Amino acid sequence: MSSDARSSIIYNTISTRIINWSYPPGYRLTEEMICSEFNVSRSPVREALNALVSEKLVLKEQHKGYSVRRIDIQEINELYDTRVVLELAVVKDICEKGLDETIYHTLKNEWEVLLSDLRAGAEQSVQADEHFHAALADAAGNQVIKQFLHEIDLRIHFVRLSDITDQARLKQTCTDHLALLEALHQNDYERASAILTRNILWGKEKVDSAIKEALFHAHQMA
Repeated sequence: MSSDARSSIIYNTISTRIINWSYPPGYRLTEEMICSEFNVSRSPVREALNALVSEKLVLKEQHKGYSVRRIDIQEINELYDTRVVLELAVVKDICEKGLDETIYHTLKNEWEVLLSDLRAGAEQSVQADEHFHAALADAAGNQVIKQFLHEIDLRIHFVRLSDITDQARLKQTCTDHLALLEALHQNDYERASAILTRNILWGKEKVDSAIKEALFHAHQMA
């Protein structure tokens, strides 16, 4: 097996453990521990850890090594609230300018495909959502907001995986996105803003609950 393949296996295993809270925030990861578990040299382990750091799942500190990134609930809530403000600005711009037909049909098709299957995992669903809102920022012609949204996505991507965790939530997410598109297509700002705000705040509440539960269990295990 190649070094890249070993690194991929290590990355996927550890990221799954972090996402399902088997490795709680603050959990320390050592190269020695991972080398022993996977029976590999340090090279693929370091590649996997660097990828986890890049994905904001793991924190690397000088003289301290690697650990699962700690979560600041207040910061997460503030990022969600900021996202609402930015997204509403995008919606307002689109309703004033009109939504490009090509963008409308492309995004509509993407969410109809997701809705028709509902087997997408949390990662695929979150990526689809991030792509959707980046495309809307493009449609609004506001690259500054697009960049800010991208930075927020990077900081909350991990915790958002605790949002879309079952088919019922994915179905509601797909339905909301399609309804939002229709409202934008009709330049209906009031309806679009209501759908957008409800969807984001619903996700915020679900993530907040998941984080608190995970931190409680982590404390119990400590």
